[in-house]
Amino acid sequence: MIQYKPILIIFLNVLLAIFGMVTTLFESSFPDMLLPLIYGLAIFGAALLISWGAEASEKDISGAFVIALIALIAVLPEYSIESILAYTAGTSYKNNNFVYTDRVGYVSANVTGANRLLSGLGWPFIMLINLYKKDDQIDILNNNKLELLIIGVGLSCMVLTSILNFQPLLISALLICVYLFYLYISSKKESEEAEFVGISEYITNFRKPTRISINVSLITFSAISIFIVSHPFVESLIHVGEKFGIDEYYLIQWLAPLASESPEILIAGLFAFRNKSIESIAIILSSQANQMSLLIGSMGWIFAFATNKFVSFPVNDTQSIEFLLTAAFALIQIAIIYKSKFNKTIIISLMLLFFSQLIFSNSDFKLYLSIFLFCISIPLFISVLLKNNQKKIK
Repeated sequence: MIQYKPILIIFLNVLLAIFGMVTTLFESSFPDMLLPLIYGLAIFGAALLISWGAEASEKDISGAFVIALIALIAVLPEYSIESILAYTAGTSYKNNNFVYTDRVGYVSANVTGANRLLSGLGWPFIMLINLYKKDDQIDILNNNKLELLIIGVGLSCMVLTSILNFQPLLISALLICVYLFYLYISSKKESEEAEFVGISEYITNFRKPTRISINVSLITFSAISIFIVSHPFVESLIHVGEKFGIDEYYLIQWLAPLASESPEILIAGLFAFRNKSIESIAIILSSQANQMSLLIGSMGWIFAFATNKFVSFPVNDTQSIEFLLTAAFALIQIAIIYKSKFNKTIIISLMLLFFSQLIFSNSDFKLYLSIFLFCISIPLFISVLLKNNQKKIK
């Protein structure tokens, strides 16, 4: 039976996305300050469509695989930005006789900023929503072991890159293979009976062929619209930021990733508000696994392709610290998850640590903060191991 309210809601969000795409063709007709709002609403509308289509897809395919696909689609804006930065960096590196340039630094800035946003701000933000919505503890460890493993491999490679002051192409290839392995394992997980509400429930009531067609159409349309709108969205934000005299490096490291990471944080937030805590956390962790493997690996190969040589991605001393700090934030996040004691104080403290490196942005502070985070993480892991050994003895 046709219900006009859900159809109208879907139609309005489709219009938001279409208006954003059309605006890219007539940017000069709009005030500069209005463009980020138009593009932001387009991404918001597309994110809602993805969440409904993907959630309804759990009726037919593995929920874990659906989450992995949502994460992949949601980080399309970040991939498009990072790909452009990596290619222009490779061209710049080649034209400068293979000497480190600012453009190369922008690639590292964007990828480290994007990953730290998820581990230091996105994940804590989603955790806070879940903790306020319900008091019981979320079993992240058992539900997301694979994602945590992938993130662990990614942060280990980041530490290695920091030590070597370059990322070998072999490591880049390994990270891409790790992500493909993650997708394969996710697709093999059995689908559990899911509960549907609102728009997703309406979609699941259709017959299977119609339902699948609607879900594929929603997800495909959203992916295309996010891909088209994301770059103009970031460029409009940077343009507005420049008007206020904000440093270009700072914009590329924080403002651009903040805009490009908004889809997955938004989608995860929507799931959290619907009391789907497991799915909301899974989306954030899957996005992190995605970026800590495929994004970092792709960065190296796109850079090498632009240079027309099999060269490793270079990292200077400043960017080496950025990679180390990014790994440290991912490690403390995993340590907190393994400790399995979530409360608002711990989560807010992690967010405060994240904001501290925005306020004190010099390399010395970031190095000390990295050491501090590593020093906290190691005892947490040791305490977990000792506790598990005691349980085995008993």
